[in-house]
Amino acid sequence: VQIRADADVECGASIIVSAGMFVQRLGIPPSRVFGAKRGRVSGEVVVVAPKAGDRSAYEWAYSLDGGRTWMGVPATTKATVTVTGLVPGTHVLFRYRATTKGVCLDWSDPVAIFVV
Repeated sequence: VQIRADADVECGASIIVSAGMFVQRLGIPPSRVFGAKRGRVSGEVVVVAPKAGDRSAYEWAYSLDGGRTWMGVPATTKATVTVTGLVPGTHVLFRYRATTKGVCLDWSDPVAIFVV
């Protein structure tokens, strides 16, 4: 059945269903993009990094002056961190680096967000 369905891309799903089987939908892989988004309250930003693997640690930093100086955020073992207490109306840059299997990776390119 799979060979016939693969040979006829337009009708492949109906070939599978007519054989009494189910079409398996491939899941969408998780995003591998570093980004920042608004939190639930004013002055809060949620920063998400691509997962570096099991037993990884993530260091976080942010800059309020365009990247000239960086302030640290407590490290996490998850690829996400919520930063609170930011001043609404400011532009903030975020960066991260992961440590996995004892190897500390380079700092990421920064991402910017306007805090509300």
